[in-house]
Amino acid sequence: MEKDTLQELFQKYKAGTASPEELRIIHSFYLHKAKRASTELDDQFIQEQLNAMDRNLFPRKANYISIWKYAAAAIVIFSVAFGLYQYSQQQRAEKDAQQATELFAAIKPGHDQATLRLPNGEVIALGQQDKLINKNGFVQLNTGNIDLSKAGGNQLITLETPRGGQFQVQLEDGTKVWLNAGSTISYPAQFVGNERSVVLKGEAYFEVAHNAKKPFKVNVGNDEIQVLGTGFNIQSYADNATPITTLVHGKVKVTRKNKLQQSLILQPGQQTLAQANLQKANTDISGITAWKNGLFSFRRSSVKNIVRELERWYNIDFVVDQTAAENRLITGEIPRNVNLDDVMQILSYFDIQGHMKNNKVYLTIKKQ
Repeated sequence: MEKDTLQELFQKYKAGTASPEELRIIHSFYLHKAKRASTELDDQFIQEQLNAMDRNLFPRKANYISIWKYAAAAIVIFSVAFGLYQYSQQQRAEKDAQQATELFAAIKPGHDQATLRLPNGEVIALGQQDKLINKNGFVQLNTGNIDLSKAGGNQLITLETPRGGQFQVQLEDGTKVWLNAGSTISYPAQFVGNERSVVLKGEAYFEVAHNAKKPFKVNVGNDEIQVLGTGFNIQSYADNATPITTLVHGKVKVTRKNKLQQSLILQPGQQTLAQANLQKANTDISGITAWKNGLFSFRRSSVKNIVRELERWYNIDFVVDQTAAENRLITGEIPRNVNLDDVMQILSYFDIQGHMKNNKVYLTIKKQ
């Protein structure tokens, strides 16, 4: 702003003829100077600016100073001081927000990784470039084949994904399994006898190869899922009350090995409920299997359940006020290949803010 123009504004202020817009310009003048001078506003600097404002607005007279000028000066000084304080607080908030964004941006999404444990005790680390196929008693890897044809049918291969990992495996019969983060599947090198049986912990999606003479069974917790050829999802993490089986296509029989020995048949689009008594209900299968297709899909999901998924995929712990989160339900989709800062930005649209401390994410939920 030109010096003559600024002096003209001061004269209007002294005469009481300044417009609201001109008043805003006057009050922001020293904020502008402060911003150019330094982002750190110490007491001495603020006092110097207030003194300068006082000298410019109200030159001292030897004999008489109106009490009204004192009052006006006090108002201006208070306005500038309050503005400087707001600016300082805004700068600090912006700095904290930038630091939080940088910390969140450093948290990368999960990727293809797993540990393969063979019946002889050998452990093999699998990464993004690896493919795992079991066929004719061989474990086929990019690095070569491992002959397990002499391993007994009761000796299991175990594939385990950590938090922040996922992996796909093709079993000996052609069945394909997508293993979600923090999950384990154990299976034989070759299916012998009159059935195909595997053991699951965590979450997986199955596309079972059809074989009417040899039913496929998944043992997960107290549930046994039996199929002939179908596509279905099973979620059975430690924090689940009971396993949840969701049928995409085909038909499955779910048996719960409890005192009642309950059984039921699922039709496509149905899933078992997370409760002690075995029951089923219709569901949105696209949301259930979205993780396999690279998406978080939330359908009126609680913050608690959303946080569980984020913890498994980003391998970081969240802390949330469960009382504030009880009634907050969220619907939407988030790509699984983005860094955590993008996820936090989306959550902010739902009045959920976060900051990191001691390698944990603390969420604050604004009450509605």
